[in-house]
Amino acid sequence: MPSRQMPVVNALQGGACLTTAALAELTGLSDRDVAKACCSLVSRGWVVRRERGCFEMSAVGEKAIAAGGIITSGPTGPLTQAEPRRPRRQTVRDKMWTTMRTLKKFRIADLETLAGATRDNAQRYVGALERTEFLSRLRPEPGTAPTSNGFRRWLLVRNSGPDAPVYKAEAGEVYDRNTGIAYPIGGAP
Repeated sequence: MPSRQMPVVNALQGGACLTTAALAELTGLSDRDVAKACCSLVSRGWVVRRERGCFEMSAVGEKAIAAGGIITSGPTGPLTQAEPRRPRRQTVRDKMWTTMRTLKKFRIADLETLAGATRDNAQRYVGALERTEFLSRLRPEPGTAPTSNGFRRWLLVRNSGPDAPVYKAEAGEVYDRNTGIAYPIGGAP
């Protein structure tokens, strides 16, 4: 974009208010490129938009040109500290982990209802956490139907922190982001 901005600046040095069409003719740039360059120049403060589609140099731009200023790529303002990292997006497994930490004792149906997990995803994640001893299986909860075998329940044994352990099926491990420890999974997922 800087290569498009300087020709526009040079065309506007006469002091007249020029339209994007006139600037395109003077610079040999397309109307779209002229519009983008003018938008960037306005945000830099070098150019002022007098009316729709009509631009002229600002006092800041005139002063910058007189001082030999050239637009180059890079930031337009002073350099500051790097912006803080955006927080990681919360996944369904993060929500399942939060649910496990909150309830301590839970069923797969609890993870489906409270964390929005699918039954398959919840079963895979709980199975991996059980095989790496984050969870311990409890006695089944009695079912309501006469022929029911009951509902499986688990107890959270290793509550290592707020970050959900990551189940890495390809590596055959569960990585705990809180402690930095990877726990190998003995059986198949």
